Amino acid sequence: MPIYLNEKDVAEFLDMPTAIAALRDAFAARARNEGNVIPRTRWAFGERRLNVMGGGLLAQRRFAVKAYGSSAFHVLLYSEKDGLLAIMEANVLGQLRTGAASAVASEKMARPGARKVGLIGTGRQARTQALALKSAGLLSELSVFARARDKLEAFCAALGRELGAPVTAARTAEEAVADADIVTAATNSATPVVMASWLKAGAHVNGIGANAANRREIDPDIVLKASLVVTDDIPQAKTEAAEFIDLAKAGRLDWNSVKPLHEIVTAGSLTRDPGALTLFKSLGVGLEDVAVASVIYDRAIASGRFKPL
Repeated sequence: MPIYLNEKDVAEFLDMPTAIAALRDAFAARARNEGNVIPRTRWAFGERRLNVMGGGLLAQRRFAVKAYGSSAFHVLLYSEKDGLLAIMEANVLGQLRTGAASAVASEKMARPGARKVGLIGTGRQARTQALALKSAGLLSELSVFARARDKLEAFCAALGRELGAPVTAARTAEEAVADADIVTAATNSATPVVMASWLKAGAHVNGIGANAANRREIDPDIVLKASLVVTDDIPQAKTEAAEFIDLAKAGRLDWNSVKPLHEIVTAGSLTRDPGALTLFKSLGVGLEDVAVASVIYDRAIASGRFKPL
């Protein structure tokens, strides 16, 4: 019988440095054709929708399916030999692995010495984006913008204590990103919340919130001006990355110019123009889920508190 791990268990057994390391390894495995991604599908049931995605890692001989609808998120972790190993609640898991993916991309794509971060959004994904960049040594100060001022100020106060770094509540989105080396958009906006004209030369942008074809966080000019455009999975991007889909349909973007994250992770030191923009479009893929779910399972078993029957 599989073990069941709730959100509290996941938070206990998965820390950010480990999540970042697990994703580095997973994307390196993908580059060796030892990891796979099953892109997300979205199934409508009346007014509800079930989202399903998957991934696997050859070295661990494990694979996972993630399913979520409304506010319920679960990962089912399987072993090639033993079948279903665990059922995990996956809201916290998703936040941690999404932040870790941005850190893995940013440590390769941001220019050397990048430490000032601008963040748009205060939703469930925003906090772990900042924690991941801090964990990767890429954040010394943070400026945040969101439309609800009272929520923004409370978010900044709490996050500043957690990061042990200055966190400022910006008056506008432009103010939040204007001096940032790394800019992260963590919203579900249907229209762009970060504009190319706001960014300083050499900024790196992470767009992590808009993972559906009807959402667009990033100004199209950022996509067009970036010297390096990366996403976690090209096939999934072709159905979910609206900023790319729109430009490709208009004949302004060649999909061959978009690079998968696994190529960047294994590329060694990247040579980049210090004044050029770079962009990571994060969609969230099943490879990330199986990588961190495997860590969580192994730590849960090692704790002695969870025993498969």
